[in-house]
Amino acid sequence: MKIKLCLAVFLLAEIYHANAQKAYIINDFLKGYTLYFFSHKTESETKEYYKLIENQTKKTVLEYGSNELSKSETPKTAKITAFKSIPESNIRVLGDVNFDGRQDIVIHETEINDDGCYTAQATAHVFINTPGNFLSSPSISRLYNDTYCVRGGSFEIDSKNKRVITSSSGGAALHVSSYYSISGIEAKEIAAFEERADAFSPFITITGKKWKDNNWVSVSTLSVYEPGLDKVFSFDTKNGKGRVLLFKAKDILYYAFQQNDEYKFISFAYPSSSEKADKSTFKFRKQNTAYELEFNSGPIKYIAYETPTKTGIKIYVNGKLSDWQGTAKTGTLAALLNTDFKNVIKE
Repeated sequence: MKIKLCLAVFLLAEIYHANAQKAYIINDFLKGYTLYFFSHKTESETKEYYKLIENQTKKTVLEYGSNELSKSETPKTAKITAFKSIPESNIRVLGDVNFDGRQDIVIHETEINDDGCYTAQATAHVFINTPGNFLSSPSISRLYNDTYCVRGGSFEIDSKNKRVITSSSGGAALHVSSYYSISGIEAKEIAAFEERADAFSPFITITGKKWKDNNWVSVSTLSVYEPGLDKVFSFDTKNGKGRVLLFKAKDILYYAFQQNDEYKFISFAYPSSSEKADKSTFKFRKQNTAYELEFNSGPIKYIAYETPTKTGIKIYVNGKLSDWQGTAKTGTLAALLNTDFKNVIKE
């Protein structure tokens, strides 16, 4: 009886041990590579081991985790599996973080740490895909972990402008964003801004700094969230300088010029707040099939115009005219015919 009982216990232990260990061969994780994933789970801990092999050279380009798993019997039980069918894995393709045309990888540890972050999280390790192997990047890993340590943290790879953007939230009205250039496996901060919204203004106040000519330069400006605007008329300038936005907020008409750079801040707004609306007057007129909206900021006169064939804005400075023609028009100045604003005079 004792022998049978011991045998039963042994068999149960073997079944549990087999169930606790998992081994996978994954061909669809990253193009050109084969991923081996081994996992061993007990009541007290979970161990994982990852090995990435380049298909063409058969070279191991990345190893991470508990190496002893690769030396056990586990590899013999490995089965070919689609990556999406393994929800328990802590590895994923992060994207091209350093914009060199190669996809990079992030691996999270199996333990969740509550080390003072806004929410408990697992420490992440970023590996940069270099010719020959994947290199661990302490710099980018630290940036990634710090991002998700704070409230509302996000990590964005901005491929268009070749930068990484991190954001956090201090509440509904306050957001902080930082911008980084990436060279090889190193991240360098190039700008940091605090964005503060005002319930009584359509504009977001921006304060912060950016790296320019080997120095930090202070920044104080405005921004708008264009998808949230009630736009009347807008267009891009053909000269590439930016975007003209005419929009309404309650019974006030606003003009804003959005810069055509990587930050898309507002370089000029009229009025710049609802409190200035009484002293910021537009003159609207219809001339046959053309429409014009005129306003003055100090000695500078602006006339936004729309004809059946042209759109743009004329700027008069010291008697000199600059005609910035528009493209990609949305809306129409004709909408002002049947709309009343407290700061628009119809002539």
